[in-house]
Parts: sequence; structure tokens; C-alpha cells
Amino acid sequence: MLKPLAGIAFSLAVFLANAALADTTKLKIGLSLPLSGTSALLGNQFLAGARLALSELAPDGGIEIVTADDQCDAKIAGLAALDLKSADVTLVAGFLCNEPVRPEAIVFKESGVPLLIAGARSEQIIRDAGKEEWNLFRIAPGDDRAAEAAFRFLSVRWRDVPWAIIDDGTVYGRTLADNLRAKMEEIGQPPQFADNFRPAQSTQAGLIRRLQRSGVSAAFIAGGAEDISIIWSNVREFGARMEVAGGEALEALPWTDAAKTTPDGLLAVMLPDPATLPATAELTRRMTKAAIEPEPYAFSGYATMQLALQAIRPTGEETTQALRDTIFHTVLGNVRFDERGVNRVDSYGLFVWRGGTFVPAEAPQQ
Repeated sequence: MLKPLAGIAFSLAVFLANAALADTTKLKIGLSLPLSGTSALLGNQFLAGARLALSELAPDGGIEIVTADDQCDAKIAGLAALDLKSADVTLVAGFLCNEPVRPEAIVFKESGVPLLIAGARSEQIIRDAGKEEWNLFRIAPGDDRAAEAAFRFLSVRWRDVPWAIIDDGTVYGRTLADNLRAKMEEIGQPPQFADNFRPAQSTQAGLIRRLQRSGVSAAFIAGGAEDISIIWSNVREFGARMEVAGGEALEALPWTDAAKTTPDGLLAVMLPDPATLPATAELTRRMTKAAIEPEPYAFSGYATMQLALQAIRPTGEETTQALRDTIFHTVLGNVRFDERGVNRVDSYGLFVWRGGTFVPAEAPQQ
């Protein structure tokens, strides 16, 4: 992993790699982001992080950013792609939402320009890319990774433990619950109890009573952060002796009103908060000094630009080859793409709510 401000050496490498081009032309990295509309806050956080990375890691001016506002909208993204193509970009990064990926992949299909996806997580995108021969590389985990990660941690933690699986009836909740249950059943650890609940209620007392009657001592809740918090609070209030875990929807818990009332001990299988990583401590200080809020999307923008700067070459074809062949080092960890263009590195962890935040959970004693 790159050390914070190992950027001096990295900047020199970028400078030398592009010295022959510096006097005549600049390499251009396109950023397709929602810079207006409902997701503009996230897009602008990402852009701020990307610009900081460029200023620190490639200060020689041989590389520039070209932005396009995709508004997380498919129709607008098609126009954004045409703007980026006319700007003669060598690489396009960003894509915080699923909707812009397809129209932009179509526009860039024949040009050899690779698309570096930082946020869109639909597995259908990767399946379509294989069929249509789109030139895509995805940093973000796919939407199937959450169930895989939950299985990896909980199949060990809850081995020989009667457990339940509960969902909130939404597409997200049912899909996550079904995928986890299928994986657990494959290894002979099916849930002893399955149920669902109505979300956005002030209490889930009926569900807790059903869980108590079932005799389980652990439960995975596939639902939203505030609903999981209420269920966990009810478990503690009613004296039910069981562990409760949720998925990456709990990433939002620290920013909800429920954070003030959530008891310690709630488990979460999710990606770590970038601000809590040791490698981001110095970057956080630099962001603050630059008047950039150290939010997750700002870190994502910085890390994505780190990767883009390591990959970019004079042509799209050469850049594509570099993306296929290289292990990339970023402030958020290493990235390596498989033959489908999917990041092989799994950064999920098991965390526990303690003192108003999630911290790494200790392995259970055997």
C-alpha cells in the first residue's frame, strides 16, 4: 500500500513516463460524474479528491482532468460521453451510478478507451460487458459481494450456532437474504428460522418474540440501517440472548439519528470507513487543509485518480493493457483486475458497533 506522501517518488515516475509528451500535448483523463442533480454532492466530493491527487502526484502538468456531468442519468450520460470523446481522453473514470455505464460504454467501444468504474456495482454491467466486448474495469465491489462477504465471516462465526435470517421485504433485502441463505445451505448451515418485517416501524417487538420462540442465538438482518438498529435495540431491551448482524446498509448508521441510541455489540459485514484506515490519516489532514471534507467519496476520488495515473499511457490500447497487467497501489488498498475487469481484492470486514462507531470485530473464541 502506498504510504501517504510517498507521492514524491510517484510524481517523479509519472513525470518521467510522460516527459516525451509534456512539451507537445497533455494526456487527458475524463471523469464522468454527477455534478448536478440529486447526486451532485457525491460527485463533487469525488472530483475534489481526484483533483487533490492530480495536484500532488502529477504536478508537472503533463496530465489534465476533463469533467463531464452525467447526472446519474442514462440519456444525459450519452451526451457526456460524446463530450469526453471529442476532448480526446485516453481514460474515463468515475461512474458513481449504474445508469451512465451502458451509454458511455457504447460510445467508447470502438475507440479503445477504457472505462474505470469507481462506484457502479451492478453485476449486470459486467455480464453485458462480456457479451458486448465493452472495455470496462470496475474498482467497486459488485452487488453480489455483500452476500459473499457475509457468508465468509458468519459461516465461521456461527458454525454450530442456530441462526435466523430476516429481511425487510424490499428487493435489496430479499436478494441479500436469499443469496446468503443459499451459500449457507450449500455447506450444511441453513438458517433454523426465516422471517420478514415491515420496515420503518418504531418497534419490532413482534419479530423479537418470534425470534425468542424459535430458539436461535444469532440473526442476520437484511434491511436498512435504522431498522436494524431498532431490531438490535429491541433485542437488548427484551433480554434476548443473541448476536445480530447486518450488511453494508449499516455503513449509513453513524450518520443517522439512530446512532445516538444504538447499543454496543451490533455486528456489520461491510467495507471499512476510509477515514478510519491508518493509511488515510495523513491524507485526511491534507484534505482538511485544502478545505475538502474527508468524506468517503473524496477518498474514492483520490484513490481512483491514483490508479488512473499509474495506468495511463499515450493510447487507450496501452492503458488497457496496463490495467490488465498491473497491481495498483492506492491509499484505500491494492487493486488488481481479473479477466472480466473486476477488482480481485476483497476489502470487506466484520465490524462491531462500539462507542458510537464501527470498529473491527475480534474473532470469536473457539
